[in-house]
Amino acid sequence: MEIRLYDRQRDLAAVQRVWREIGWISTEAGAECLADFLAVGRSYVAALDGQAESLVHAVPGAMRYQDGDAPICAVTAATTSLVARGRGMALRLTARQVADGALAGAEVAVLGVFDQGFYDRLGFGTGSYDHYLRFDPATLAVDAAFRPPKRLTAEDAGAVHGAMLMRRRGHGGCVLHPPEVMQAELVWRPNGFGLGYEADGTLTHCVWMVAEGGALNRGPYSVQMLAYRTPEQLLELLAVLKSLADQISLIEMCEPQDIQLQSLLLRPFRHRRSTRSGDAAYHHAEAWWQLRVLDVAACVARRRWAGEAVRFNLELTDPVSAYLPQSPWRGCQGDYRITIAENALAEPGRSPGWPSLKASVNAFSRLWFGVAPASSLAITDGLETDDAALLPRLDEALRLPQPRLGWDF
Repeated sequence: MEIRLYDRQRDLAAVQRVWREIGWISTEAGAECLADFLAVGRSYVAALDGQAESLVHAVPGAMRYQDGDAPICAVTAATTSLVARGRGMALRLTARQVADGALAGAEVAVLGVFDQGFYDRLGFGTGSYDHYLRFDPATLAVDAAFRPPKRLTAEDAGAVHGAMLMRRRGHGGCVLHPPEVMQAELVWRPNGFGLGYEADGTLTHCVWMVAEGGALNRGPYSVQMLAYRTPEQLLELLAVLKSLADQISLIEMCEPQDIQLQSLLLRPFRHRRSTRSGDAAYHHAEAWWQLRVLDVAACVARRRWAGEAVRFNLELTDPVSAYLPQSPWRGCQGDYRITIAENALAEPGRSPGWPSLKASVNAFSRLWFGVAPASSLAITDGLETDDAALLPRLDEALRLPQPRLGWDF
């Protein structure tokens, strides 16, 4: 197995073959867009007999933490051909992306998962739940006025990308910097279209939808992108969705971070019961993404805590080094003195008399970004302490809103 940086002239045709083989692209337009997608960010390939059989792609971005943005390494694609499975290619390529991201200044790595457990071996911990609701748009209890929206196509990818960059974001909200990523997303998903609004020639708020299975007449329609800056803009977009009810009977969307979507649906339980035998309305939750800390000191410094300072020794383990035999970055394992205060701080070493916390980087990442409290992680993720009073203090000092990415990648 040979691992190297992707080279367009040498590898593009092989990578396109792999992506067709696994069903990620199916059209010539999709294949052409893949070439532009791989031209930004960084890609590694693993080759057998000189042919690229696995590729992992990553781009820079940012993730909101409280009142600031942490630079991230976003792993946006990990693919392996059908003839090269079970060789650990994707793990080794992803480990290199994580290391390169850390060396380039990223504080966090984030990726979407095909299932839980695979990327745990690289120090990733499961993210928070996103809630998905499928409903009849006629049941939206929204009475906001709305204007005729602007029609959007894949040719408007740059404008959609700009709207996503400027959208309202809460804790955990992500952005991906290269606009080519948006171009690929809009082209690769067939039967997609958008509706939105401009101010002074700039797209301010919009929704991008895909008709699942080509069902362009009645749905279900899946909301893939939702961008808005103000509550009024969100209500206008929801009113537009409601206006489609004359023809469309089902819309599926991820719940926006700002609201509990069920509270804007008329009699949701009755509607769910009445559709069980046909196209079903439903509500489900899943944690489709994972994250891991790349720079402990930088991530800790982002916490602002106005309460009584919490101090402890952290003994951190990190499994990623096993997949990085030649990288100068070997992970985050080691001993740290952590102070959670108005100006939080992490320093190498240990302080006598401070309580101790033992954690994997997987668990610590979940703890620090507010995915789960310390008392819960002690049950599920092996968090250990020599002082029982530390866990409830951490629960209080690291009480954060659930991180919600708001960008599927």
